[in-house]
Amino acid sequence: MAFMNLNKIFRVKYDFNLFKIEKKSDIKNIILKDYILKAYKDEFNPNGETFVYQGIKDQIFKENDEILILNISEKIIFFKNLTQNSDNFSEIQMKQSLLLSFLFFVSLFFISLFIMEFSIIDLFFLAICIIILITSSISTNLLFKHISLLKKFSKEEMKEFLKKRKNVKA
Repeated sequence: MAFMNLNKIFRVKYDFNLFKIEKKSDIKNIILKDYILKAYKDEFNPNGETFVYQGIKDQIFKENDEILILNISEKIIFFKNLTQNSDNFSEIQMKQSLLLSFLFFVSLFFISLFIMEFSIIDLFFLAICIIILITSSISTNLLFKHISLLKKFSKEEMKEFLKKRKNVKA
């Protein structure tokens, strides 16, 4: 009997990358701006991968900028632009705080519905909201730890860390 491996479902694989932007293209939406970044092939990025970022600010990336990112597959979660000395840490913290406050107030709403009318469907939605709130708070905690690590380290220290990690993977 074969068992299914559930690591891909329950475990999100974050990855740090350091690369220099070879080509940048951007698509302007009403509120957000989509960036598609193509990396140069180098020792940290031997395949010349392409990454996608969606943000509020304009003109964050330029060609030949060196950036350090935390990504899931090709989607950039947050970045630190080492050339322009900019980042999106405050934007991420704001988004996560808004998400947690929204989930908290939705949970309060379902608690009040549950107390007022005691419907089993209210209890079901309350349980779902509380589970999502707990998982989101854990995720927020991890993101804030990653942000504090990126703020502490310099460019040379991150390059050294990525070289060591690359040697361990190989």
